[in-house]
Amino acid sequence: MRHEAGGGVVNAPREYGIQAQHMNQPAATDDAPSSSSVAQPDQFPGQPLYSRNFWLVFSAHFALNCSSNLFVLFPLFVVKLGATATTIGVLMGTGSLAALLMRPGVGAGIDRFGRRRVAMCFLVLDAIASSFYLGIGSLGWPIYAVRALQGAIDGTARVALFAMVYQILPAGRRGEGMATFSLCGMIPGALAPMIGEELIKRLGFHAFFAGNVLLCLIAALATSRLPDDRTHASAHHVVTPNPEQGAGLGAVLFDRELMPLWIVTLLFAFAISCRLSFVTPYAYKMGIARVGWYFLIYSSAAVMLRAFSGGLMDRVGLERMMLPSLIILSFGLALLAETGRPGMLLVAALVGGIGHGYLYPALSALVIARTKLPAIGRSSTIYSSLYDLGAMAGPYTLGVVAGMFGYAPMFVVAGALVM
Repeated sequence: MRHEAGGGVVNAPREYGIQAQHMNQPAATDDAPSSSSVAQPDQFPGQPLYSRNFWLVFSAHFALNCSSNLFVLFPLFVVKLGATATTIGVLMGTGSLAALLMRPGVGAGIDRFGRRRVAMCFLVLDAIASSFYLGIGSLGWPIYAVRALQGAIDGTARVALFAMVYQILPAGRRGEGMATFSLCGMIPGALAPMIGEELIKRLGFHAFFAGNVLLCLIAALATSRLPDDRTHASAHHVVTPNPEQGAGLGAVLFDRELMPLWIVTLLFAFAISCRLSFVTPYAYKMGIARVGWYFLIYSSAAVMLRAFSGGLMDRVGLERMMLPSLIILSFGLALLAETGRPGMLLVAALVGGIGHGYLYPALSALVIARTKLPAIGRSSTIYSSLYDLGAMAGPYTLGVVAGMFGYAPMFVVAGALVM
C-alpha cells in the first residue's frame, strides 16, 4: 500500500493516479513535501475512475477470488481422504491461522519491494503451492503443511493486491469505485463453487486443483501488466522527513480516525461468518431442500446495488451510509432465526444482501479515505487481518452459542453483534 522507504517520500507514478496526501489534510504539510519530490493532487486533473489499471487490478482480484471460492469445495477432497468433521475444521483453520501469522511482515515487504512485485511473486507461489495438492493421496502432515503454506501465501498476495486499490481510486468517487471493485469478490462467490462442482464431477480433483493453479497464474499475469511502484528516489530532490513513516502497525491500529473502522470490520467479519458455516445445516434441519437460493439472492442483491447505485454512497456520504447499512445487515442475519417458515430464508437473503451490498464498499472506502499515504501498507495489512481473525474466530464462537442454545438464538446473536 505504501511505496516509499528509507525515510523519503516517493514520486507517485502517473499510471496509478496517486494522490500524495490524505484527502482531508491541508495542501502543505510534512506529509506532502514540495512538488519537486511528490506529485500533488492537482497534477492529475480529471483522473478517470475506470482506468486501465483499475480493470487490471479488478481482473487480478477476480481471478484470485475465483480461486479462493473454489476452495469452499476443498472439504470434499478431505472427506474423500477419510477426514472427520473435526479434522476438516482443524485443517481449514490451519490456512487461516497461517495467513494471520504472516500478516505482520506483509506491510514491511510491500513498503520495501512495492505492491506489484510482492503481489506478482506471491501469486506465482500460490499457484505452486496449490499444485502440491496433486501429489497428496492420504491424510497426514503433508496436507497440513501444504494448507498452511497456501494460506500464508494466498493471504500475502491478497494484501498486496488490495493495497493497489488504495491509490487508484480518485477522491470524491471512492464509494462508487469500491462498489464497482467489490463485484470482483461477490460474483466469484456465486459462480466459482458451481464451476468447481462441475469440474469435480466431470474431471475429478486433479482438474479442480489444476483450475486453481491456472486462476492464480491469470491473476499474476494481470498484475504483471501494472506499472512498477517500487521505491525510487532522485538524487536531485530534497525530501522533507516524514515522522509518520517510522510508525509501526501499533500506531495505525490505534489511530483515532481508524480505530472505529477496525472495530466495525472485526464485528462485521465475525458476524457474517455464520452464513457460510451454519445456514446450510440449519436450513436442512428445518426441512429446506434447496439452500442455494439463499446464497444466490444474497449475492445478487449485493451485486445489483453495487453495480447500479454505487455513486449514491459518494453523494450521500460514506459515513452516513454506514449506519443504515449496519442496521439492515443486522436484521438480515437475525431473520435467519426464522428459517423454516415459508419464504423467510429468502427474505433474510434479500435483506442481508442489501445491507452487505452497501456496507463493505462504504467501509473499505472509509478506510482508504482515513489512511494517510505513508501508512497505506500497514493499514491494508490490519484491514485484511481483521477479516481473517473474524472468519477464524466467528465459526468457533458462534458454534458454541449454537451448541448451547440452538441455531436460531445464534443467528440473533450474530445480528446483535452487527447492531
